[in-house]
Amino acid sequence: MDVTLKEHTFANAMLKIMAIMFAGIALGYLVREVRGVERVASTTMLTIILLLFVMGCEIGGNPRIVENLTSLGVEALLLSVAATLGSVLMAWVVYRHFFRGKEGDDAK
Repeated sequence: MDVTLKEHTFANAMLKIMAIMFAGIALGYLVREVRGVERVASTTMLTIILLLFVMGCEIGGNPRIVENLTSLGVEALLLSVAATLGSVLMAWVVYRHFFRGKEGDDAK
């Protein structure tokens, strides 16, 4: 099987990301009883907002993405609508199969 350099680089990047994530999980597990560690959680939202801002700056600075924003937006809208409808459909199937008609449930 012939693996291109681009695929190899992507796989290496994903492995590094996964390793960093698991290292964070392990560290969080080890220090969960340390006093003051709960303050780290309060910075999570700020970090996410900063990450989204930086990503927005990078996207805005990429002329190829900006030029194709309309078609990318339509594609993203279709994907999100399809995902939402699929989730609602599966939730309905699970509800009908596992929860409907249980004791205390008057909805028929």
